[in-house]
Amino acid sequence: MPTNADELRHTGAEVEAWWWWGHSAAADAGVFVGLELRGQRFDYWAGLVRAGEPYLYIEELDGTGLRAGLEIKPSEMWADHQCDVPFRQWSVGNEAHGVLLDDPIEAVRRAFGTPVAVTFDIEWYSDVDVTPIAGGYEQVGEVDARIEFVEGVVAIDGPAHRMHVWGTPYS
Repeated sequence: MPTNADELRHTGAEVEAWWWWGHSAAADAGVFVGLELRGQRFDYWAGLVRAGEPYLYIEELDGTGLRAGLEIKPSEMWADHQCDVPFRQWSVGNEAHGVLLDDPIEAVRRAFGTPVAVTFDIEWYSDVDVTPIAGGYEQVGEVDARIEFVEGVVAIDGPAHRMHVWGTPYS
């Protein structure tokens, strides 16, 4: 079974990744954040999907600017991922510019869209034990997220999931 120390970085791991995602109770909006570390470099993704709205996508690939813990500060954004209570609560946030994509498949091609300033404020919490998986663990929980745009706030409260894995790179 994972221990409290497993919630934090595994310094000797060649690669380590955290993922948080959830959706509204009505399943009409969903949010995700992912962070993968490789030494002092990282990949970061975040997104928001809403019924009838463009897909919001944020990415920073092969980034630099890793700070203490799981805080990242590349030149054009900021994000942090704080374990508040091991296996019970995480605070995840970012301040960035993303792109609004009319066709979500564009995120896997070349994410050109309408630039937009956005802030994520996500509380992820659970009272369910983790499930060990190969190289880490996963857990179900709840998400309480506020995604702020200049035009207003999108609130997402509902079921959520997270995963944390570490070890050697996959090929």
